[in-house]
Amino acid sequence: MSDDESFIVQPSDPAEIIRLKDSAALSEFLKDPRSVIAGVLIETFSQGPGAFTEPLIRVGVAALTGRVLEQFANEIKYFREKGKIPDDWAEKPQGFQTWVELLNAIDQDLPDEERIGALKAMFFAVNRVNVTDGQRIVAYQLFQIAKKLNSNELLVLKAVYGLFHRESQFRNNHFRDWAQAVAKELGHSVLALIEIADKSLVDNQLLSPRQMSDYSGISSANWRLTDFGIEFCQNVERYQMDRKS
Repeated sequence: MSDDESFIVQPSDPAEIIRLKDSAALSEFLKDPRSVIAGVLIETFSQGPGAFTEPLIRVGVAALTGRVLEQFANEIKYFREKGKIPDDWAEKPQGFQTWVELLNAIDQDLPDEERIGALKAMFFAVNRVNVTDGQRIVAYQLFQIAKKLNSNELLVLKAVYGLFHRESQFRNNHFRDWAQAVAKELGHSVLALIEIADKSLVDNQLLSPRQMSDYSGISSANWRLTDFGIEFCQNVERYQMDRKS
């Protein structure tokens, strides 16, 4: 094959691609749509256990990780071009640190869409132009909290913020009624999911704690969102708006 020719990979045998350790062929395979990659790997898995099972799983993980990292890199470039973050963002306090921590989270944990969105929102909050040192400190702490939250907790927080936007205060001081309103906002009626998320959100100072000896009461102000919780949600909201713009 001449230097001018291109090698087109037909992703029919990813095990062979891995066995040959052909990085060019593997890179080409990972550019396919996720449905194609999943279909090829599932077909290979369905043939029974083999020597390439673990490497093939890594290929699937690499495909998703690579696309998340590519999207993040493109967003940084876009935000710089639009003047949302400064050219020297990595030289600012916590700038390079948040970048490394976010890359590490993607590589090790492979966060789902809700988690990676929250992490990126806090990253851009830390590195935004004209941010004061005090605002950067708050944003960095929210970044650390975002690393600890799971998708259910983030969705509950998002639902509470949506309710808060429409009406600044809940109608009474009963936790169960509040949980039912949040569950309805999320489109389900599973109060257990709200209960599970509640403890973590309270522990991380994003929601105000429950009251009464049996924890049946709440403070209705701001739908229980603390100043910290409102700041967290505003960072996510601002990031999503900037992406759309």
